[in-house]
Amino acid sequence: MELNNIDYNCFIGKWPFSWARQTDLDKLGIIHEAHGIDSGYVSCLDSVLYNDPMEGNLELAKFIKNTLYEMVPCMNPLLPNPERDFRISYESFDYRAVRIMPTVHGYDLDDPNLLEFAEIAASRQKGLIVHTTFGDPRLDYLLLQKPINLMKLPKLLEKTVDTPLLLCNIRLNEISELNDVLETYENIYIDMSELKHSMFSIEHLKEKGLLGRLVFGSFYPMFDFSGAYVHFRGADENTRDRILGNNIFQRGIK
Repeated sequence: MELNNIDYNCFIGKWPFSWARQTDLDKLGIIHEAHGIDSGYVSCLDSVLYNDPMEGNLELAKFIKNTLYEMVPCMNPLLPNPERDFRISYESFDYRAVRIMPTVHGYDLDDPNLLEFAEIAASRQKGLIVHTTFGDPRLDYLLLQKPINLMKLPKLLEKTVDTPLLLCNIRLNEISELNDVLETYENIYIDMSELKHSMFSIEHLKEKGLLGRLVFGSFYPMFDFSGAYVHFRGADENTRDRILGNNIFQRGIK
């Protein structure tokens, strides 16, 4: 399947800490169509907090079949026998990448369990989507997230050097701190979901030569869709099309 305009950071399902009115695949499609998004790499919110994330993944697989969306299973590297989850995913649905939430599940980027998990993903030629945070930080009194140290990212990148790694929900100041990492590793990409704090984030990243590393991610329905999409209003058409059409998991690494 050839994708055109893509949202890398979208979900369906339930999130117990905030009210979301549009959480099924049909309503996700409506909001995407209204903004010219053709498809997306979608995951299930239920899987984030389930003891067994495969339950939510398998539920999503039933809805996503025969649609223009691509399945991204959520997994927890701290759970025993990660090979099991990869095996079940292989047997149950097609997918190009897996999604992990270290701040929710409580591990850092050099955790031995994560590094083993990343090796398995790379051996199966699956990309890795890493959420540097997850959700509104004002909800920490309900779900206290464990911050990660982005300076440990090279240890993870060494395990995934031949497959794409996408950082979701990363902020502009954190991207600046990763200058050396971005120059060293060609397989690292960033999404737009947390760049809403600066109206000139695309221009800033373009000046730093990072336009080719940027993909669109809305983090919908956790965030309002327009929060990420608003950046395109001031971008030229070529820049917008380049970002929206950047299919890193289909193309692989040049």
